[in-house]
Amino acid sequence: MSKETIIKCEKQKPRFHAFLKINQAKPECGRQSLVELLIRPVQRLPSVALLLNDLKKHTAEENPDKSTLEKAIGSLKEVMTHINEDKRKTEAQKQIFDVVYEVDGCPANLLSSHRSLIQRVETISLGEHPCDRGEQVTLFLFNDCLEIARKRHKVIGTFRSPPGHARPPASLKHIHLMPLSQIKKVLDIRETEDCHNAFALLVRPPTEQANVLLSFQMTSEELPKENWLKMLCRHVANTICKADAENLIYTADPDSFEVNTKDMDSTLSRASRAIKKTSKRVTRAFSFSKTPKRALRRALMASQSSGEGKSPPSSDKRVMSRLSSTSSLAGIPSPSLVSLPSFFERRSHTLSRSTTHLI
Repeated sequence: MSKETIIKCEKQKPRFHAFLKINQAKPECGRQSLVELLIRPVQRLPSVALLLNDLKKHTAEENPDKSTLEKAIGSLKEVMTHINEDKRKTEAQKQIFDVVYEVDGCPANLLSSHRSLIQRVETISLGEHPCDRGEQVTLFLFNDCLEIARKRHKVIGTFRSPPGHARPPASLKHIHLMPLSQIKKVLDIRETEDCHNAFALLVRPPTEQANVLLSFQMTSEELPKENWLKMLCRHVANTICKADAENLIYTADPDSFEVNTKDMDSTLSRASRAIKKTSKRVTRAFSFSKTPKRALRRALMASQSSGEGKSPPSSDKRVMSRLSSTSSLAGIPSPSLVSLPSFFERRSHTLSRSTTHLI
């Protein structure tokens, strides 16, 4: 139970607020609120450490208790270090869970005990990879991988956690989870009039035979580009077991890689991106390239069962009748497919026979 949860329940539930006030007035609570009592176990160890340090200062060197106090202070420091390390790991795991909830379609293998979130960077895509130009892309840097997600165009529905609290819908869409070992070069794009705050990654995916260029423009002002690139190269070097992280950064001209940030926020560029997205949706809606696997599977099962002497179910009979009707229709020649020379030859032959009969 966190401090925020207690304050929220106290504001929303009057009976809970009255219960807290009644128990706070009791002498055994020492007029302390529930939030103050919950923080006491956390403050107990540091307060004991301060007490032992004060005792050590006022203890003479020849006193035999001096060494005992030093051992007690050392043991207490080890315990507090262990607690702080566990707290840091718990917070790191919580950050990964927050990323999983925020990114729709995030791979389940992102959750790992040895993985921790290092940095989050808001960018804009400048090329055709990993998504269309102008898309808002969020990069999540972990100690061994890079999660690439784009902003969702439509947010539908809400996710409800088991206790019944409504969780906000995922605002990002998963694109690619890339191991840091696939990053071959980190390109620092020079600042020009048409290119500001841009960088690129030269990546070699396992399914590609050539390198792929991923170019971005940083939109967050909190983290300088130089610090972000150094941080990224350091973790890439740790992943591929290299000590020279500085050798992974290369300075490049924007013209050599055709990277520019000009007119990214103009009305014309936004309109072109909207037209491109609409055309993609229309293409997917009217696409006939998908194979009806379920219907074919049922037809195959029905044919096998009929071959064995078993009557197929009613649903399979309907599928078979549809397939037979389509096959019978396919057997009828279309007028557009009739051979025109043979058609005119048959026509002329019929006319000659009719004139001969009349004569």
